[in-house]
Amino acid sequence: MSDSLAGTAAALHRCRPRPSGRRRLPGLRAYLLGLVLAVLVPALGVAGAAAWNLASSYRHAFEARLQDTAQALALYLDSELRVQLAAVSALASSPLLELDDLSAFGDWAGKVSGSVGGWVVVNDAAPGHRQLLNTALPAGAPLPPPSRPGEGAWDVIRRAVETRQPVVSDFFVGRGTGRPLVAVAAPASRQGQVSRVVVLAMDPGRLSQQLRTMRSSGGAFVSVADGQGRIVARSRDHERFLGVVPPSRSVPEVERERGLFRSQSVYGEDALYAARRLHAAPGWTVAVAEPYASYRASWLVPLAVLVGGGVVALALGLAIAARLARQVLRPVEALVQRAESVAEAGSGRMQPSLMTTGAGVAEFETLRAASERAEESLAAREAEFRAIFETAAAGVAEIDAQTRRYLRVNRRFCEISGRSETELVEGLSPEDVIHVEDRNRIPSTISLEHGETAEGELRLVRSDGTVVWLRVSAGVSVRDAEGRPLRVVSVVQDVTGRRQAEEARTLLAREVDHRAKNVLAVVQAALRLTPKHDAAAYARAVEGRVSALARAHTLLADAQWVGADLHSLAEAELKAFLSARDGEPGNAPIASLKGPPVLLSPAATQPFSVVLHELATNATKHGALSLPGGQVKLAWRIDEAAGQMRLCWMERGGPPVPGPPERQGFGSRFVEATVLDQLGGAIRRSWDPAGLVCEIEVPVSRALAGAS
Repeated sequence: MSDSLAGTAAALHRCRPRPSGRRRLPGLRAYLLGLVLAVLVPALGVAGAAAWNLASSYRHAFEARLQDTAQALALYLDSELRVQLAAVSALASSPLLELDDLSAFGDWAGKVSGSVGGWVVVNDAAPGHRQLLNTALPAGAPLPPPSRPGEGAWDVIRRAVETRQPVVSDFFVGRGTGRPLVAVAAPASRQGQVSRVVVLAMDPGRLSQQLRTMRSSGGAFVSVADGQGRIVARSRDHERFLGVVPPSRSVPEVERERGLFRSQSVYGEDALYAARRLHAAPGWTVAVAEPYASYRASWLVPLAVLVGGGVVALALGLAIAARLARQVLRPVEALVQRAESVAEAGSGRMQPSLMTTGAGVAEFETLRAASERAEESLAAREAEFRAIFETAAAGVAEIDAQTRRYLRVNRRFCEISGRSETELVEGLSPEDVIHVEDRNRIPSTISLEHGETAEGELRLVRSDGTVVWLRVSAGVSVRDAEGRPLRVVSVVQDVTGRRQAEEARTLLAREVDHRAKNVLAVVQAALRLTPKHDAAAYARAVEGRVSALARAHTLLADAQWVGADLHSLAEAELKAFLSARDGEPGNAPIASLKGPPVLLSPAATQPFSVVLHELATNATKHGALSLPGGQVKLAWRIDEAAGQMRLCWMERGGPPVPGPPERQGFGSRFVEATVLDQLGGAIRRSWDPAGLVCEIEVPVSRALAGAS
């Protein structure tokens, strides 16, 4: 309506004569506006005062409700803490402590502490405060070491001894359990002296659950802070902010004592707090917080409703004024329409432009013609740009710098991103397709404000999850009148092949270096530790161990260093010993392998080859492979529940085993050191009369490929 009134007044201003020598008279628009304001302004003033009073009453009601809630929660928490204090006092006064019957006391204390949601610890009152009983531990389990001075448990025990009264601790982390705790402690006296301190330890999460039950609506939350200002329990995000000192703690004490103050919350937003101190735990406070936006909305909404009503009244007045003006200006509009009709008829034909019809005024007609020429020029440039845009070999995308949304993309960009043009333009932003770890590399509009071109490489995730490396160049294509970026053009090239080749070369070089060092270290250890009193035996031992490493190296190379099959590795090692035996085929020693397919990691392959080589060497010298018809059974399995790979080497048909050897040979020590140090496992040997049984356990994370 206001636009109609303005247009009508402008038409009247254009059409009316301008007599010379006379002062310029105010127009009809000014008179109508004055009339509307004269009627509405007083009424709007009265309505504004009433709205302000109403908003004040809503504000006071909100504050009173918040303070009442804080008071009620403080009373509730006081009662809960008094229950805990009463429980620990009852435990401390038990005759069982007088009789020093900690076993019976522990059974009774476990039942009592379970009913209040915690566990009981009995400490010696003497300096050091060592633990005598802990109901959270199984019977016979070792007790944790005593707390050190300054720790939460030590402090609450000290205060209980000094005051001889039940006390409540601040938040602390248990030294033995590593869990966040709050404790209440009471002294237990014997013959007038404090001899024991009974501590009831509680998980603050239980208090948080109670707070969530009592306060779970809207954006409000409840926090309980200890004497040092650290959060003990919260009705929301308890685990996230447990033990944190909130920003509201920095509010001056004068404001906090009033019980109602404004401060920043742990979420970084302003909130209105109502706080009350707890009597059962000196220094503790409970605070109820509502987002300041909710508090402000409680009185701004009614105020906005009334203001909106005033705006509606003002708009209605302007509409009435426009209707009156229209009645007055109708003859003038008829003349204007007549003049426009004559001008259109004189033009010969209607030209399409930004305006649907001819203006009938020279200035407007010039504007219309200029607009048509601008549209034709823009259309030609757009067609030229579109041809280049669509046929470019690189991916091109134009992005809105303000909304961070795609405005248009070419065919190559769709091929690189694995998404259609519709999918990109209608709902996605660069942040949606760029790898989450590379989003901070996306050129920002701030870095492009002075005309720089941003370049770099980052990763894009296709719709099927495939990761593509891109070379990106970005620059501003359109700026506003103040030079701020409005549109940004990004040119991208797929460099995935080059990056993969570089990574493969780097990985291969590192792997070759790492494996070479490992092999040299093992060879060095074999050379250094092999007994040297017999040159021939020394040469054979070294040659055998180096051959075992060579066989493992060959298996790894065949598998491109991703790992080695355990069955193939064992078969290669044992075959070297069985093929060296002479005799009839029916009497030759045999070996059987049994187990699921297992792919050993590259780091575990060489240690396993050395272990199997040493076991086979020992069996050839002293065990089942030293006699015709001897048997070696190698079995393995994966114990997923325990996270272990278990191998069993069993010899049968060899010389009788009289028992464990009197001294441990080098091979046995070498096997044991390899299993323990290189594989992080364990080894057990059984010298049965029928033959040696060797059981090896290795963590799956150390043994299997891809199970780090």
